[in-house]
Amino acid sequence: MKEACKKDFERISEYLDGELDDDICREIENHLRHCPECRKCVDSLRKSIELSKKAAEEEITPDMREHLRAALRDCFPSEQS
Repeated sequence: MKEACKKDFERISEYLDGELDDDICREIENHLRHCPECRKCVDSLRKSIELSKKAAEEEITPDMREHLRAALRDCFPSEQS
């Protein structure tokens, strides 16, 4: 990763959350226009954030919750066995 990439990626989370001032956002956006590797990575992060938000909105049915608990119990056997 190039130095310019590292500098911008230190601030990418704040950028995606809309926490940076306009000048810094323009710097990052300019970098992304000229760096396909960083643009691809940021696009992937945006999609991950979007999917996480959607998953948080979905409710788990009681049957599914019990199925997940049973699967976890199978993966992590009790120490009392």
